[in-house]
Amino acid sequence: MIDFKRFDLPNIFGVVKSTEGLKSRQRRSLRAEIQEIAMAKYSDGQLEYVGDTAKGQDFKGVDGLSYESKGMDGMFCKTKPITKEITLMNFQGNNTGLPDKTFDYMLLWDTKTHTAGICSWDSCMKNATLKDDSVKIRVHFDDITFFAKNVTPIEKGDLSTKLFNLIEESI
Repeated sequence: MIDFKRFDLPNIFGVVKSTEGLKSRQRRSLRAEIQEIAMAKYSDGQLEYVGDTAKGQDFKGVDGLSYESKGMDGMFCKTKPITKEITLMNFQGNNTGLPDKTFDYMLLWDTKTHTAGICSWDSCMKNATLKDDSVKIRVHFDDITFFAKNVTPIEKGDLSTKLFNLIEESI
C-alpha cells in the first residue's frame, strides 16, 4: 500500500483551502479535480491522477491498486463514529443499481478539519444506500485508517480569484 508519511499533507490541504471559493454547484467538480491533481502531485510519486479518464476511480497507485477520493466539509462527525453521508455515485436520474467494484480503497478528506483517512471498497459498501438518483455511503470510523489529523495548511491564496483573473485575461 502507499505510504502516507511521504505525502506533503500541508501542501495538499493548502490547495484544499485555496479552493474554498469554488464551492458553488457549478464549480464543485472543478474544485474536486484541482484537489485531486494536488493529491497526486504531493504524493511523492505514489499516485497517478486518472480521474479525468477512468470511471469510478481517481488514482492509480504505484502499488497497482486503484483509489477513489471524496472530500467534504465536516465529513467526520464529531458526535458519532461515522462519516456524513457521501455520494458514491450520481445517476443523474437514471438509477442503475449498486455499482460494480471500481476501486480498491477510498481516500476520505475532511476539508474543514484538515483530517484524512482511508478505507476499503468493502467498508464503503457496508452502509451503502440506494436512492432514486444515487448511491450514498457512510463509513464507520472502525473501518477507517486515519493518516492525518488537523493538518495546518500552507497558504496558497484564493484560487477562485486567480482563476477568474486568468479567465478575464484570456478572453
